[in-house]
Amino acid sequence: MSQNIGTVIQQLRRRHRVGQGELAETLGVSVQAVSKWETGKSNPDLHLLPKLAEYFGVSIDSLFAGVQETQELSKEVSEQLEVNNYGWTELTKSDWQGTILPDYGPYTPTEEQLHLLGDVRGKAVLEICCGCGESLLWLKEQGAGELWGLDISAERIDKAEKILSNFDWKGKLFTSPMEIDPGIPHRYFDLVISIYGLGWSTDPDKTIQLIGEYLKPGGRFIFSWDNPLMQCIDAVDGRYVLSRSYVKERVIDLEKRGSRLCMHNWKLSTYLNGLANHGFIIEQVVEESAYDQEEADIFQEGKYYSAGLARLLNNVIMIKARKR
Repeated sequence: MSQNIGTVIQQLRRRHRVGQGELAETLGVSVQAVSKWETGKSNPDLHLLPKLAEYFGVSIDSLFAGVQETQELSKEVSEQLEVNNYGWTELTKSDWQGTILPDYGPYTPTEEQLHLLGDVRGKAVLEICCGCGESLLWLKEQGAGELWGLDISAERIDKAEKILSNFDWKGKLFTSPMEIDPGIPHRYFDLVISIYGLGWSTDPDKTIQLIGEYLKPGGRFIFSWDNPLMQCIDAVDGRYVLSRSYVKERVIDLEKRGSRLCMHNWKLSTYLNGLANHGFIIEQVVEESAYDQEEADIFQEGKYYSAGLARLLNNVIMIKARKR
Protein backbone atom coordinates (compact mmCIF):
# COMPACT_ATOMS: atom_id res chain seq x y z
CA MET A 1 0.00 0.00 0.00
CA SER A 2 1.25 3.47 -0.89
CA GLN A 3 3.00 5.31 1.92
CA ASN A 4 1.21 8.58 1.04
CA ILE A 5 -2.40 7.39 1.29
CA GLY A 6 -2.73 9.06 4.68
CA THR A 7 -1.62 12.37 3.19
CA VAL A 8 -4.16 11.96 0.39
CA ILE A 9 -6.94 11.28 2.91
CA GLN A 10 -5.95 14.37 4.88
CA GLN A 11 -5.92 16.52 1.72
CA LEU A 12 -9.34 15.23 0.69
CA ARG A 13 -10.74 15.72 4.18
CA ARG A 14 -9.54 19.32 4.32
CA ARG A 15 -10.69 20.04 0.81
CA HIS A 16 -14.18 18.83 1.71
CA ARG A 17 -14.02 20.62 5.06
CA VAL A 18 -14.68 17.43 6.99
CA GLY A 19 -13.37 16.89 10.52
CA GLN A 20 -11.58 13.73 11.59
CA GLY A 21 -14.49 12.91 13.88
CA GLU A 22 -17.07 13.17 11.08
CA LEU A 23 -14.99 10.96 8.78
CA ALA A 24 -14.39 8.44 11.56
CA GLU A 25 -18.12 8.22 12.32
CA THR A 26 -19.00 7.74 8.66
CA LEU A 27 -16.49 4.89 8.29
CA GLY A 28 -17.24 3.30 11.65
CA VAL A 29 -13.70 3.71 13.00
CA SER A 30 -12.16 5.74 15.80
CA VAL A 31 -10.80 9.27 15.49
CA GLN A 32 -7.44 7.83 16.59
CA ALA A 33 -7.50 5.50 13.57
CA VAL A 34 -8.00 8.42 11.16
CA SER A 35 -5.23 10.34 12.91
CA LYS A 36 -2.84 7.39 12.54
CA TRP A 37 -3.59 7.14 8.82
CA GLU A 38 -2.85 10.82 8.30
CA THR A 39 0.40 10.70 10.26
CA GLY A 40 1.57 7.58 8.43
CA LYS A 41 1.52 5.33 11.49
CA SER A 42 -0.97 2.95 9.91
CA ASN A 43 -3.08 2.48 6.77
CA PRO A 44 -6.84 1.97 6.41
CA ASP A 45 -8.04 -1.61 6.00
CA LEU A 46 -8.64 -2.63 2.41
CA HIS A 47 -12.40 -3.02 2.94
CA LEU A 48 -12.59 0.71 3.81
CA LEU A 49 -11.14 1.92 0.51
CA PRO A 50 -14.42 1.77 -1.47
CA LYS A 51 -16.17 3.66 1.34
CA LEU A 52 -13.45 6.31 1.39
CA ALA A 53 -13.56 6.73 -2.39
CA GLU A 54 -17.36 7.00 -2.44
CA TYR A 55 -17.41 9.46 0.45
CA PHE A 56 -14.98 11.85 -1.21
CA GLY A 57 -16.32 11.32 -4.73
CA VAL A 58 -13.04 10.01 -6.14
CA SER A 59 -11.78 6.73 -7.61
CA ILE A 60 -9.96 4.19 -5.45
CA ASP A 61 -6.91 4.68 -7.69
CA SER A 62 -6.80 8.37 -6.82
CA LEU A 63 -6.42 7.49 -3.12
CA PHE A 64 -3.03 6.15 -4.09
CA ALA A 65 -2.19 8.58 -6.91
CA GLY A 66 -3.05 11.77 -5.04
CA VAL A 67 -5.71 14.45 -4.92
CA GLN A 68 -4.77 16.32 -8.06
CA GLU A 69 -6.80 14.97 -10.94
CA THR A 70 -5.90 15.62 -14.55
CA GLN A 71 -7.98 18.49 -15.85
CA GLU A 72 -6.60 18.83 -19.34
CA LEU A 73 -8.52 20.74 -21.97
CA SER A 74 -8.39 20.13 -25.70
CA LYS A 75 -6.73 22.67 -27.98
CA GLU A 76 -10.12 23.62 -29.45
CA VAL A 77 -11.67 24.19 -26.00
CA SER A 78 -8.63 26.10 -24.79
CA GLU A 79 -8.88 28.42 -27.80
CA GLN A 80 -12.59 29.03 -27.18
CA LEU A 81 -11.95 29.81 -23.52
CA GLU A 82 -9.13 32.19 -24.49
CA VAL A 83 -11.51 34.05 -26.82
CA ASN A 84 -14.15 34.30 -24.10
CA ASN A 85 -11.67 35.34 -21.43
CA TYR A 86 -10.49 38.23 -23.59
CA GLY A 87 -14.02 39.10 -24.69
CA TRP A 88 -15.45 39.27 -21.17
CA THR A 89 -12.45 41.25 -19.96
CA GLU A 90 -13.02 43.83 -22.69
CA LEU A 91 -16.75 43.95 -21.97
CA THR A 92 -15.97 44.73 -18.34
CA LYS A 93 -14.37 47.98 -19.48
CA SER A 94 -17.63 49.07 -21.14
CA ASP A 95 -20.98 50.03 -19.62
CA TRP A 96 -22.58 46.73 -20.69
CA GLN A 97 -24.37 44.85 -17.95
CA GLY A 98 -25.77 41.35 -18.17
CA THR A 99 -28.61 39.72 -16.27
CA ILE A 100 -28.38 39.95 -12.48
CA LEU A 101 -30.67 38.89 -9.66
CA PRO A 102 -33.51 39.35 -8.94
CA ASP A 103 -33.90 39.09 -12.75
CA TYR A 104 -33.45 35.76 -14.50
CA GLY A 105 -33.41 37.02 -18.09
CA PRO A 106 -35.21 39.14 -20.70
CA TYR A 107 -39.02 39.15 -20.58
CA THR A 108 -39.07 36.74 -17.65
CA PRO A 109 -40.69 36.80 -14.20
CA THR A 110 -38.32 37.89 -11.43
CA GLU A 111 -37.25 36.07 -8.27
CA GLU A 112 -39.85 38.05 -6.32
CA GLN A 113 -42.49 36.37 -8.49
CA LEU A 114 -40.97 32.91 -8.89
CA HIS A 115 -39.43 32.27 -5.43
CA LEU A 116 -36.98 29.71 -6.82
CA LEU A 117 -34.19 30.51 -4.34
CA GLY A 118 -36.26 30.29 -1.19
CA ASP A 119 -34.84 31.60 2.08
CA VAL A 120 -31.10 32.18 1.59
CA ARG A 121 -30.43 33.56 5.07
CA GLY A 122 -27.26 32.10 6.54
CA LYS A 123 -26.63 29.81 3.56
CA ALA A 124 -23.35 29.19 1.79
CA VAL A 125 -23.86 30.21 -1.84
CA LEU A 126 -21.65 29.72 -4.89
CA GLU A 127 -22.24 31.51 -8.19
CA ILE A 128 -20.88 30.04 -11.43
CA CYS A 129 -19.96 32.89 -13.83
CA CYS A 130 -20.38 35.50 -11.11
CA GLY A 131 -19.29 38.38 -13.35
CA CYS A 132 -18.75 41.60 -11.42
CA GLY A 133 -20.54 40.32 -8.33
CA GLU A 134 -23.89 42.13 -8.60
CA SER A 135 -25.99 38.98 -8.06
CA LEU A 136 -23.80 37.98 -5.11
CA LEU A 137 -24.34 41.43 -3.63
CA TRP A 138 -28.10 41.03 -4.03
CA LEU A 139 -27.89 37.67 -2.23
CA LYS A 140 -25.91 39.35 0.54
CA GLU A 141 -28.73 41.85 0.91
CA GLN A 142 -31.12 38.90 1.30
CA GLY A 143 -29.03 37.58 4.21
CA ALA A 144 -26.86 34.91 2.57
CA GLY A 145 -24.14 33.74 4.99
CA GLU A 146 -21.20 33.01 2.66
CA LEU A 147 -20.72 34.22 -0.90
CA TRP A 148 -18.37 32.36 -3.22
CA GLY A 149 -17.96 32.93 -6.94
CA LEU A 150 -16.15 31.79 -10.07
CA ASP A 151 -15.57 33.62 -13.34
CA ILE A 152 -13.22 33.18 -16.29
CA SER A 153 -12.20 36.87 -16.33
CA ALA A 154 -9.76 38.17 -13.71
CA GLU A 155 -10.95 41.70 -14.51
CA ARG A 156 -14.50 40.79 -13.56
CA ILE A 157 -13.37 38.99 -10.41
CA ASP A 158 -11.39 42.09 -9.38
CA LYS A 159 -14.51 44.21 -9.75
CA ALA A 160 -16.57 41.69 -7.77
CA GLU A 161 -14.03 41.70 -4.94
CA LYS A 162 -14.14 45.50 -4.78
CA ILE A 163 -17.94 45.52 -4.67
CA LEU A 164 -18.17 42.87 -1.97
CA SER A 165 -15.28 44.23 0.11
CA ASN A 166 -17.50 47.17 1.10
CA PHE A 167 -19.72 44.76 2.99
CA ASP A 168 -19.28 42.10 5.65
CA TRP A 169 -18.32 39.56 3.02
CA LYS A 170 -17.42 35.97 3.88
CA GLY A 171 -16.32 33.70 1.07
CA LYS A 172 -13.89 33.61 -1.81
CA LEU A 173 -13.80 34.34 -5.53
CA PHE A 174 -11.93 32.25 -8.11
CA THR A 175 -10.63 33.15 -11.56
CA SER A 176 -11.09 29.97 -13.57
CA PRO A 177 -13.05 28.35 -16.39
CA MET A 178 -16.11 26.59 -14.98
CA GLU A 179 -14.96 23.32 -16.60
CA ILE A 180 -12.06 23.10 -14.11
CA ASP A 181 -12.19 22.86 -10.33
CA PRO A 182 -9.87 25.62 -9.03
CA GLY A 183 -10.02 24.37 -5.44
CA ILE A 184 -13.62 25.11 -4.48
CA PRO A 185 -14.74 23.17 -1.36
CA HIS A 186 -16.68 19.98 -2.04
CA ARG A 187 -19.91 18.95 -0.30
CA TYR A 188 -20.00 22.44 1.19
CA PHE A 189 -22.63 24.64 -0.45
CA ASP A 190 -26.34 24.92 0.28
CA LEU A 191 -26.98 26.65 -3.02
CA VAL A 192 -25.21 27.01 -6.37
CA ILE A 193 -26.59 29.47 -8.92
CA SER A 194 -25.73 30.47 -12.47
CA ILE A 195 -27.65 33.46 -13.77
CA TYR A 196 -27.10 33.48 -17.52
CA GLY A 197 -23.75 31.74 -17.16
CA LEU A 198 -23.99 27.97 -17.58
CA GLY A 199 -24.68 28.18 -21.31
CA TRP A 200 -21.16 29.54 -21.88
CA SER A 201 -19.70 26.20 -20.77
CA THR A 202 -17.73 24.28 -23.40
CA ASP A 203 -18.65 21.06 -21.55
CA PRO A 204 -21.97 21.25 -19.65
CA ASP A 205 -21.71 17.65 -18.46
CA LYS A 206 -18.35 18.29 -16.78
CA THR A 207 -19.52 21.60 -15.37
CA ILE A 208 -22.67 20.05 -13.90
CA GLN A 209 -20.58 17.20 -12.47
CA LEU A 210 -18.39 19.72 -10.64
CA ILE A 211 -21.42 21.65 -9.39
CA GLY A 212 -22.75 18.41 -7.95
CA GLU A 213 -19.45 17.91 -6.13
CA TYR A 214 -19.55 21.42 -4.67
CA LEU A 215 -23.06 20.97 -3.25
CA LYS A 216 -24.02 19.33 0.01
CA PRO A 217 -26.46 16.43 -0.29
CA GLY A 218 -29.84 18.10 -0.50
CA GLY A 219 -28.31 21.35 -1.80
CA ARG A 220 -29.90 23.06 -4.77
CA PHE A 221 -28.68 24.27 -8.14
CA ILE A 222 -30.65 26.99 -9.93
CA PHE A 223 -29.75 28.43 -13.31
CA SER A 224 -31.21 30.48 -16.13
CA TRP A 225 -30.20 30.61 -19.78
CA ASP A 226 -31.53 31.30 -23.27
CA ASN A 227 -34.20 28.97 -24.53
CA PRO A 228 -32.01 26.99 -26.98
CA LEU A 229 -34.55 27.64 -29.74
CA MET A 230 -33.71 31.35 -29.55
CA GLN A 231 -30.50 30.83 -31.52
CA CYS A 232 -32.50 29.13 -34.27
CA ILE A 233 -35.08 31.87 -34.87
CA ASP A 234 -34.78 35.11 -36.83
CA ALA A 235 -37.24 38.01 -36.92
CA VAL A 236 -37.50 38.88 -40.64
CA ASP A 237 -40.18 40.33 -42.92
CA GLY A 238 -42.76 40.49 -40.14
CA ARG A 239 -42.35 36.83 -39.22
CA TYR A 240 -40.39 34.64 -36.83
CA VAL A 241 -38.54 32.11 -38.96
CA LEU A 242 -36.78 28.90 -37.95
CA SER A 243 -33.52 29.52 -39.78
CA ARG A 244 -30.97 27.25 -38.09
CA SER A 245 -30.85 23.70 -36.79
CA TYR A 246 -31.79 23.10 -33.15
CA VAL A 247 -30.54 19.52 -33.31
CA LYS A 248 -26.92 20.39 -34.16
CA GLU A 249 -25.14 21.80 -31.11
CA ARG A 250 -22.96 24.10 -33.12
CA VAL A 251 -20.39 26.68 -32.03
CA ILE A 252 -21.72 30.21 -32.44
CA ASP A 253 -19.46 33.24 -32.88
CA LEU A 254 -21.00 36.50 -31.70
CA GLU A 255 -20.17 40.02 -30.61
CA LYS A 256 -21.24 42.13 -27.64
CA ARG A 257 -20.25 45.79 -27.81
CA GLY A 258 -17.50 44.88 -30.26
CA SER A 259 -16.10 42.07 -28.07
CA ARG A 260 -15.88 38.68 -29.74
CA LEU A 261 -17.31 35.68 -27.86
CA CYS A 262 -18.15 32.09 -28.77
CA MET A 263 -20.50 29.49 -27.35
CA HIS A 264 -22.27 26.23 -28.17
CA ASN A 265 -26.02 26.17 -28.61
CA TRP A 266 -26.64 23.25 -26.23
CA LYS A 267 -30.02 21.52 -26.45
CA LEU A 268 -32.33 21.52 -23.46
CA SER A 269 -31.83 17.77 -23.17
CA THR A 270 -28.08 18.30 -22.72
CA TYR A 271 -28.73 20.24 -19.51
CA LEU A 272 -31.46 17.91 -18.24
CA ASN A 273 -29.48 14.74 -18.94
CA GLY A 274 -26.38 16.25 -17.33
CA LEU A 275 -28.37 16.90 -14.16
CA ALA A 276 -29.87 13.40 -14.19
CA ASN A 277 -26.49 11.76 -14.81
CA HIS A 278 -24.82 13.52 -11.88
CA GLY A 279 -27.23 12.85 -9.07
CA PHE A 280 -29.72 15.71 -9.37
CA ILE A 281 -33.47 15.58 -9.00
CA ILE A 282 -35.14 18.20 -11.18
CA GLU A 283 -37.67 20.04 -9.04
CA GLN A 284 -38.88 22.75 -11.37
CA VAL A 285 -38.53 23.87 -14.98
CA VAL A 286 -39.87 27.36 -15.63
CA GLU A 287 -40.89 28.41 -19.14
CA GLU A 288 -42.79 31.63 -18.56
CA SER A 289 -42.76 35.03 -20.23
CA ALA A 290 -43.47 38.45 -18.77
CA TYR A 291 -44.01 41.32 -21.20
CA ASP A 292 -45.93 44.50 -21.91
CA GLN A 293 -48.85 43.77 -24.22
CA GLU A 294 -48.46 47.01 -26.19
CA GLU A 295 -44.77 46.28 -26.78
CA ALA A 296 -45.61 42.72 -27.83
CA ASP A 297 -47.90 44.05 -30.57
CA ILE A 298 -44.94 45.76 -32.28
CA PHE A 299 -42.82 43.53 -34.53
CA GLN A 300 -39.13 44.31 -34.07
CA GLU A 301 -37.17 43.39 -37.18
CA GLY A 302 -33.90 41.58 -36.47
CA LYS A 303 -34.34 41.83 -32.70
CA TYR A 304 -33.02 38.82 -30.78
CA TYR A 305 -34.98 39.36 -27.54
CA SER A 306 -38.41 40.93 -27.95
CA ALA A 307 -41.80 41.05 -26.26
CA GLY A 308 -43.36 39.91 -29.53
CA LEU A 309 -41.32 36.73 -29.54
CA ALA A 310 -41.80 36.26 -25.78
CA ARG A 311 -45.55 36.14 -26.45
CA LEU A 312 -44.98 33.12 -28.70
CA LEU A 313 -41.89 31.52 -27.15
CA ASN A 314 -40.31 31.97 -23.74
CA ASN A 315 -36.94 33.66 -24.26
CA VAL A 316 -35.46 32.01 -21.15
CA ILE A 317 -35.43 28.66 -19.38
CA MET A 318 -35.02 28.42 -15.59
CA ILE A 319 -34.24 25.13 -13.89
CA LYS A 320 -34.20 24.24 -10.20
CA ALA A 321 -32.60 20.92 -9.18
CA ARG A 322 -31.72 19.24 -5.90
CA LYS A 323 -28.59 17.17 -5.26
CA ARG A 324 -29.37 13.71 -3.92
